Amino acid sequence: MSENLTYVYAALLDVLGYRNRLDDDRKRGSLSFKDELQRALDILTSINEVTYNYQAISDTIILTCSQQDGFLEFMNTLKNIFISFLKEELFIRGGVAYSQHFKSMHITYSHAVALAYEIESKTSIFPRVVIDHNIILMLESSQENHPIYESGLICSQNGIYFLNIADKTNWEDIYKYAKSIYIRESNQIYGRENEFLKHVWFENFLFASPFANKDYDQYIPAINWHIDL
Repeated sequence: MSENLTYVYAALLDVLGYRNRLDDDRKRGSLSFKDELQRALDILTSINEVTYNYQAISDTIILTCSQQDGFLEFMNTLKNIFISFLKEELFIRGGVAYSQHFKSMHITYSHAVALAYEIESKTSIFPRVVIDHNIILMLESSQENHPIYESGLICSQNGIYFLNIADKTNWEDIYKYAKSIYIRESNQIYGRENEFLKHVWFENFLFASPFANKDYDQYIPAINWHIDL
């Protein structure tokens, strides 16, 4: 098997709020969440299966790219997937790694997927796709002026690199999707800080973007100061 191991970029994506949405469907006798997932995942039907391989199981999507020089295209594909889920009022988070990988019809043996899962579960935390810093170091060392930063697809904060999904053509749409998700979930997350903070982080991300439209108001209510001034 070791002779068949190749190096791939692997992304493991998790649909946030999956169990709550599934439970809502069960209580209502509805299939609306299934339909939303299908519409979001339709974007995968157009990818190049020579370069990419994907599988979706329950709330997890695994996508691999076998082309070593295809990192930016891989990031752009993940950006499109992220936005496809946003359109269906679904947040995702994920991790991206580069390591050894083997897959046959019935067996998947992958250091890349395992590392991507570790990044998603321990580092992503918020609705974002975190990139293993070793990928950035590898690409920076591969050539003097690698276009990873010029692409506009990479953000970093506090030593963590993650995918930038916002650009000058889509910022307002992403704002509307995110606001709609917050309004939809506002009752469910009331008093639940971990769930609330994912919305706070994403709103901060949007308004920190160089493409932010300052005419738009922040949709999460400000802190109430119960103080007599």
